[in-house]
Amino acid sequence: MTSYRYDIGARARKSGRFIGRVRRELLKALTEEKKAGLTQEELARRLETLRAAVNSQFAGESELTLRSLADLAWALDREIAIELRRPAVTAGQNIAPVTSTVGYAQIRVVGRDASEK
Repeated sequence: MTSYRYDIGARARKSGRFIGRVRRELLKALTEEKKAGLTQEELARRLETLRAAVNSQFAGESELTLRSLADLAWALDREIAIELRRPAVTAGQNIAPVTSTVGYAQIRVVGRDASEK
């Protein structure tokens, strides 16, 4: 049986997560506005485009440029806040833990009785 391992890499993973967060925020804003009575048709009218174009942007089927993001934020009466900061690296965020014992002392088993071998 042939097995393949696919690694998207750190760059693509970070990009994908960012795009996902942006889309999630857009959908959250749209949901809030829909509860207040805004329709996609009205949103499209504000943007002077077709409802299908708005729908494809929210569905992730068309490219979301900075211009289109700014236009959507304007039409939803929202401000965009962007912050670039150094990431807080913690275990569990797809960061491989350091497990190499090269150059270190012999591995010890912790938590077992010394008579159990």
